[in-house]
Amino acid sequence: MSTHTYDTTPQSIMHWANSELEHIGRIASMKDKDLQYSYAQSTVNGMAHLKDAIFQLVNDKDYVHHKKELLVLHGKVIRAMKHLIKEYRVDLKEIRKFNTRKVLSNFSYLKRTKNTRRRKN
Repeated sequence: MSTHTYDTTPQSIMHWANSELEHIGRIASMKDKDLQYSYAQSTVNGMAHLKDAIFQLVNDKDYVHHKKELLVLHGKVIRAMKHLIKEYRVDLKEIRKFNTRKVLSNFSYLKRTKNTRRRKN
C-alpha cells in the first residue's frame, strides 16, 4: 500500500472517477493505434492514483457511511484498468518507471487470474 496521503473527499473522488472513466470512450473512438496506446497509458496511470485515493477513503473512519459506495467505485476503476491494459496493451513497467516519487501502491491487483484467458497475437 502507498504511504502517500491523498487529500480528497467522497464527492471529489466521484468527480475524478467520472472524468477518468469517460476517457475509455474517447480512447475507443480514436482510430490511430498509437494515440490509443498513449491515451490508455496515461489513463491507467491516473486510475492507479484514483484507486489508491478511493481505498484511503474506504479505510477512513470519517467516511464510513460512504464505504459501500466507494468499494463499488473502487471495483469499477480496477475493472476499467484491467480492460485498458488488456485492450491497448498498456505497459505497467513504464508506469512504474514514471512513479519516481513512489506514490502509487503496487500493481498486484492487476495480475491475471486463473479464469482470465490470454489474448493471442
